[in-house]
Amino acid sequence: MRRLLLVTAAASLAAIGLASSQDATMSFFVTSVGSGKGADLGGLAGADAHCGSLAEAAGISGKTWRAYLSTSDTDARDRIGKGPWFNAKGVKIADDVASLHSDANAITK
Repeated sequence: MRRLLLVTAAASLAAIGLASSQDATMSFFVTSVGSGKGADLGGLAGADAHCGSLAEAAGISGKTWRAYLSTSDTDARDRIGKGPWFNAKGVKIADDVASLHSDANAITK
């Protein structure tokens, strides 16, 4: 069974249920919560909206969320800004896109 994995960054989100412990610097989250339509997220705009909905449900507002997804015309790396990115615990995930894609990123922290 395939699981949908959305990585949202640039002004991003966290996991549902962490709203009370969110850090104001949070700009990155990973989720496996799908839209209910399998891999059909409605393109980049739909994926971004899904990430925004997850963030809002978790009590995170006032940020613009971007799904870390590519299309034939758009590279995911170009959609998320330059960094740095922080998770809900305030841990820096990466300083920049190169760090995000390196073995030294802190995505699992």
